[in-house]
Amino acid sequence: MLTADDVQQARLPLTKLTEGYDKDEVDDLLAKVVATLRAVESGTAIDDPVTADGVLQARFQATKFREGYAQDAVDDLLDRVMTTLRERPAVPVPPPASAAQVAGAPDGAVPGLLAPRRSWWQRVLGG
Repeated sequence: MLTADDVQQARLPLTKLTEGYDKDEVDDLLAKVVATLRAVESGTAIDDPVTADGVLQARFQATKFREGYAQDAVDDLLDRVMTTLRERPAVPVPPPASAAQVAGAPDGAVPGLLAPRRSWWQRVLGG
């Protein structure tokens, strides 16, 4: 099984003249994988963890005549990542915040809704 450090330290070969995967797109996915694996390893909750199915469905822009990652090397690493994510326990996800937990929300306010409009006198007098 891979650890977050294994993924973070993985060095993928570069291509220029042959077809490869866009480096930024691959790096973005691998950064999310590292965050997910760190959360699993530490038992902390994160928003939007990467799943094995998410890795399987990932698609990258192909590169040719510009620098990219070798496709076979990326595919091999992602296969190992999927195996690891399937074998590890589920990543804790933070519970949804209630209206009372939303920072700065007035009493009785519902997240995502505007606060009722206050009159001019209420704004001036702080009411």
